[in-house]
Amino acid sequence: MSNDELEALNALGDFIEGLAEKLERIPYDYSIYLKWIELLRNVGDIEAMRAARDNMQFRLAVPEGVWVEWIEDEKRLSTDGIKDASTLRRIKSLFDTAVKEYMSFSMWQTYIDFATEIGQCEDIEVRSAAKEAFGSNNYLLDILERAVTATEASYQESQNIWIQYKEYLERTISTDFGDIEASCTFRTRLQTAFLQRLAQPHAKLESTFSMYSEFVTGNYLEKDYEQMMVDASKIVGATRASCSKRDYLEEELVASGGSWYAFSAYIYKLSREKAPCRKEIYSLYERALVYNYCYPQVWDQYIAFAASTTEDKHNALLIANRAVRNCPWSGKLWAQLILLTHTNNSYQNAADLYDRAVSTHALEHSMLEFSQMAAGFVDVARLEYQIGTPDSANELLRVCCTSLDAAYALDISTADPTLRLERCCTFTVSVLLEDKDTARKMWTRICKARGSCTDAWILSAEFEQNQESLSNARSVYRHAAQRKLDNPERLFDAWATFEHLFGDLSTISAAECFVNTQRYLAQQRTERYSATDNSSASNVPTKHTFNMAASQEGVGNLTVSANYKEYPGSVAGARVDGTQESIAVATEENSNIEMAGIPHQDSGSSATNNKTVFVSNLPQSYTLNELKELLGGERSVDRVELLTNKDGMFRGQAKADLTSADALISALDKNGYRLDGQHISIHIFKNHNRNMQQVSVRVSGFSPETGNKKIEDIARKAGTFVRIYRNHQGNTAFVVMKTQDDAIKAASTLNGYVVDDHVLEAAMLDPPEDSTTLRLSSKAIDKEGPGNNKNKGISSSMAQPLASTSMVPRKAAAAARHPAKRVKMSKPLATKTASEVAPKSTVENTGNQSATSISSSDDKMTNADFRSHFLNSKS
Repeated sequence: MSNDELEALNALGDFIEGLAEKLERIPYDYSIYLKWIELLRNVGDIEAMRAARDNMQFRLAVPEGVWVEWIEDEKRLSTDGIKDASTLRRIKSLFDTAVKEYMSFSMWQTYIDFATEIGQCEDIEVRSAAKEAFGSNNYLLDILERAVTATEASYQESQNIWIQYKEYLERTISTDFGDIEASCTFRTRLQTAFLQRLAQPHAKLESTFSMYSEFVTGNYLEKDYEQMMVDASKIVGATRASCSKRDYLEEELVASGGSWYAFSAYIYKLSREKAPCRKEIYSLYERALVYNYCYPQVWDQYIAFAASTTEDKHNALLIANRAVRNCPWSGKLWAQLILLTHTNNSYQNAADLYDRAVSTHALEHSMLEFSQMAAGFVDVARLEYQIGTPDSANELLRVCCTSLDAAYALDISTADPTLRLERCCTFTVSVLLEDKDTARKMWTRICKARGSCTDAWILSAEFEQNQESLSNARSVYRHAAQRKLDNPERLFDAWATFEHLFGDLSTISAAECFVNTQRYLAQQRTERYSATDNSSASNVPTKHTFNMAASQEGVGNLTVSANYKEYPGSVAGARVDGTQESIAVATEENSNIEMAGIPHQDSGSSATNNKTVFVSNLPQSYTLNELKELLGGERSVDRVELLTNKDGMFRGQAKADLTSADALISALDKNGYRLDGQHISIHIFKNHNRNMQQVSVRVSGFSPETGNKKIEDIARKAGTFVRIYRNHQGNTAFVVMKTQDDAIKAASTLNGYVVDDHVLEAAMLDPPEDSTTLRLSSKAIDKEGPGNNKNKGISSSMAQPLASTSMVPRKAAAAARHPAKRVKMSKPLATKTASEVAPKSTVENTGNQSATSISSSDDKMTNADFRSHFLNSKS
């Protein structure tokens, strides 16, 4: 073994050692495949090289130069060369696949030259192998006819291949002089080819007409010549008019340098013709892809055009397959491919494509792209369910859940602003599968992950509204209003609309007050940033105006004009439907404006009196001192209380009394802060102290399986119902009525009432003497009912009186005792940044390019970075 062969083997061994890991991590990298094939070529292992080629072809679009290189490898490395029929079959297969990959005139010409070389060879073994490989002796004619059919619609470049086809037929006619019948057959075929060519608009129309005149003169009698030329002249007259239009469009195309804009204008003009030629439009799309193969929108429109007719569905599938290999980062193209595969093949084939899309890791750099692909797969599963395939309901539910799991394991900053996947999955689960609880869990998870997305909260509230769960919808709006949303005013308007449609005077008033408080906090936050951001003082402020609908009765629309600048966390700067809506705030020191009932900071309004925050989702190991430091330290925190469950264990929730409005705003800014791998929640504490006029009725004797709804319906018949609570065992409930008279009637109605074969026992409960020291936790409800005051929690200042806490509803208490299990999401694949090399505009030979190195930086790779790296590895 020579030194060169030994070095090649060593290099191959070193490369293959880490090959599996590289292909698993970055299966879209051209450089890996090209280096792999090059090393196998140096060693001479042709079988392994063929396997590597098939692997690369399956995942990536192979450039034209690489196809030619592979064909040369087959010729050179085969034992018997072109004398072997199996070698010729492999070469033919490579050519056939290559000409389907692109409408390449040079590739067709290479194919024709290869067939011509085989046909002119005088070696009997070569001719015999060619006949066996191609299936007949007329393989050159077959290749020429296929080439003409594939390229004839190209206005500028199709003439060269057509002339070769014409010359082949002319040679056949002249050599078959002994066989008159065969000669007449080929003469008729050539005349038909001429007439078809004259009807096809092309740049060399006059030259083709001249050649037809010579052909008719030399092969037909004078009387036939005149009639044939008259008929041809009619065809050419109509074609000339089409050519005059195309000459202008072709000039525009050349001037644009092959831009997609010029191609799309060209395609639009042709599609508006009275009888548009689909083959010509196909040709224009293929020509556009030579210059714009890395633009998903070109492929998307090409697929839509091909799929617009039933007979072209299979062709659309082939185009979609090419599209995802050229632009594997596009979720929309993967969705198109999955849908077309389901239409042409089966659901299992579509499911395999989904797995393949995920395995390429090309979509992991953008949650938006992944969501588009996953939504396409959910559509396929939904269609399969509507067909009525066995077990399709379970499969549809699995697809919806796993798609959301995979999507929300990615970078949330790249999420789809339209929430298409989220809406698709929740609608499918709630409406088609009628699984309301699963859909509700989905919306809860979506809102938690997309905390600042206004649309997510509004859609969640609308879902609850559609389920006729108005209290849940109201709760969603309340939670959303406390977050730093991208467009809070839109949420406030949606909440106001909801209350006017379904609420009463008290709920409308409560919503308006709560919204005003949140507007005030947003204003204070903006003013705080304005006072502390000294670095932006040199920037020239922009003047904005806005109209804010007043929330309180008697206050009209108020227009405020002020010098304004956007700051992090401010209400201003929210985007809605691509427009910029800015809320201006007055920052002058002497400004005493009160907008829509929102008190100024100096006023003694209750909006600033409540400086207590409720913190949840804390780590179990968190301590009082750590929570104090989180909320601003001793200067900002007056008192902290860690809340416990019935066993006295810390349940991950706390209350904190803050010293000032600034401390409150600073604490609320940390809502969603990531702590020990989980996001904490910080909101203004909602005081649930009961009105002293409200009176409770103790109800017992029913089955633990009896729902609160049944008891509530009975209580509503007696008077104004407020709320209902249950103890931990579930056999005792506390029905809160608005007045003493309502409670007496409710006790009388409920006592002795039969529900689920159980006789209820109801009695009045006296209201507590001091509502300010009332503590009603789940433990208190379990033992003594609403008046118990034993569970004191873990407080940082035990000498102070206990802060008032509300009695927790049954669902909330269950959630506090048993937090919802988080769906374990796989870690997104560690990605690496690409070398910043500009992508090539055309497909070129990449066979001799060096391998592209990938940086080992820990920075996240975005979808744009991946696209740049992908195109760089091709160039």
